Amino acid sequence: MKSVVVCGSKRYKKEIAQFCKELTKLGVLCFEPSIQQPISEDAFISSDYVTSKIFKGLTLEHFDWIRKAEVCYIYNKDDYCGVSVSMEIGYATALGKPVFALTAKTGDPTRDSLIDKVVSTPKQLAALL
Repeated sequence: MKSVVVCGSKRYKKEIAQFCKELTKLGVLCFEPSIQQPISEDAFISSDYVTSKIFKGLTLEHFDWIRKAEVCYIYNKDDYCGVSVSMEIGYATALGKPVFALTAKTGDPTRDSLIDKVVSTPKQLAALL
């Protein structure tokens, strides 16, 4: 089965949702980040303990999807990646997963060096799987 995990900033949640929808239409199992109803990094749920557990759970959920997917795809519109995406790129690379991205730049040359291939459309990505 063709599968991909998409990583990206919540600032692009609408574009990421559309990208994932198109991949799904092409028969790709798409693990989409939990950013459609994002929790702000400075959110305080009810205690520091509960807040930390929620963010840890979201991070570990995404790591699980990275393990399951064939490819890690970075949605780095405007050459932007945040801290969470940096961790996800590192994790995917450590697992030996190919890292594809929307653009060749992420705002950091170290992250840029971990991108294996630039793929600009869902159709191109589906064809590579």
